Amino acid sequence: MSEPQLIFIFGDAYRCEAALQARKETILAMDSDAEQHRLFGDEIDPSSFVVELSSASLFSSTRHFVIRRAGKIRQKMFSRIIAESLPQQTYLTFVAADLKGTSPLVKLARKHGDVLGLPAFKGRELTQEATRIIAAQGIGLTPAARKALIDRCGGDLLGLREEARKLKTFAPDRTLDADEVLRLTFTAGEESIYPLLDSIMDGKLHDATRRLARLHEDPMRTFSALTRQITRTLMIRTLMDEKMNTAKISSLLGVSGWIVRRSIGQANKHTAERLAAALDLAIDLDLLVKNGGIRPDDALLKLVLFLTAALPPSPGYARRSQPSPRAVG
Repeated sequence: MSEPQLIFIFGDAYRCEAALQARKETILAMDSDAEQHRLFGDEIDPSSFVVELSSASLFSSTRHFVIRRAGKIRQKMFSRIIAESLPQQTYLTFVAADLKGTSPLVKLARKHGDVLGLPAFKGRELTQEATRIIAAQGIGLTPAARKALIDRCGGDLLGLREEARKLKTFAPDRTLDADEVLRLTFTAGEESIYPLLDSIMDGKLHDATRRLARLHEDPMRTFSALTRQITRTLMIRTLMDEKMNTAKISSLLGVSGWIVRRSIGQANKHTAERLAAALDLAIDLDLLVKNGGIRPDDALLKLVLFLTAALPPSPGYARRSQPSPRAVG
């Protein structure tokens, strides 16, 4: 079976990287002199890129264009790019980690080329793949150390691979124990706070807890950011209930239109009463943290669980049930 000229790869970041590497190797096996061009979706000029795609190379008969962060490409721009007829031996690969199969870009890509959706490993598969990565690095770990490394990386297999390489450099000829692994590994900086806030407001508990485990941010900074997000979403929910349109809300709040549209999508998942109750709870928990009645990470988790609950709480819930050290932990 011949290699498709256009392919759109999306889903889990680790599996996307593996699929991209396999495609690169296939193309290089067909032509060892193939040119490779690396681009980013939020930096592409569509006009010049379309010209480059249709132009012949002076140095190689085979070219492979890889566009990372493809989810950042605007739909109209994406349609223009993929509608172009690719010259022979020109390959185009889009990579969009964490994009969903319902994305308009995925649907458009299906009409013009191959689409490869790669969900994240879960449960036993995740543990098996993590164990395989560790073994491939040739690193010596006790069973407890191996579990500590897997747990520390929180399902982030790309991060785990880099940490395993670091540990191999540190101790190439001896076996490390769990305490050493915990002292030497660190996965901070892999996650931004904004996807976490979005997953919480979207009510996605599994995604929120996964991102929270990988964030390694100060819990009170995250708590404050979430409180601000609740406040803005409540304001937008209230204005929506007053039948105010997006442009008016954007002007009134002094917030960009795309942020308002995103917040409207989140506000539609909650009633104004539920958001008000969440804000009340956030205020109560903040006071309790400052008085030493609850740990900051416990306060954050309680607020996350409140917002991602499957059933909306009754109005006034937060004020009726005052948090206490015994109730929260």
